Amino acid sequence: MKRVRTALLLAGPVLLLSACEPRPNVMPSMEPPGPAPSQPLPQQHPKPPMPPVVSAGPLTQAGVEVYMDAQEADLRSYLRGQGVPVARRGNEIVLTVLTDRLFAGQALSDWGDSFARAVAQVTAHFDRTALDIACYTDAKGAEADNLALSQKRAKSLADAFRGYGIAGSRLKAEGLGATNPRGTDPNAARNRRIEIRISPRPSN
Repeated sequence: MKRVRTALLLAGPVLLLSACEPRPNVMPSMEPPGPAPSQPLPQQHPKPPMPPVVSAGPLTQAGVEVYMDAQEADLRSYLRGQGVPVARRGNEIVLTVLTDRLFAGQALSDWGDSFARAVAQVTAHFDRTALDIACYTDAKGAEADNLALSQKRAKSLADAFRGYGIAGSRLKAEGLGATNPRGTDPNAARNRRIEIRISPRPSN
């Protein structure tokens, strides 16, 4: 009995040591696990598709005023509460947006993308119009840098409209730098803006 007890005492540390020994690891796959098939890749942010838009139909010179009245009403409805002035100048509509809201760095902000989508939905319906995009900066910084920045931003907004289905033939994008300041202070924040002029293109 004493021999059995001694054997168990000797075997105990061996069993404990063997239990503490590290077990061999299985080599993990060198390929990172991909997302589940139903999940988009993390860096992808697909935009929801535009709903189908039916054309308002042909536009004649005699119907321009009524056509632009309806388009103005829709723009005011879609942009209500967004702080975007919708101005009527004869038979043209002008939207003025501060670039500080439209852009995050060089790219459109989330708000800017939503704005572009809303304007595209209305102007896709009233498709007998042209959209002229003019981008301005304040007078801070070098003149050449301001001009280049305004050109990039005007193009970015035009590209967003194009991405939401507005034909390129309807779009004109122009960067004008620090020209045409609003008010007497050329460095004021309100000079950093984009103006979108929507004008009719009647068939006769």
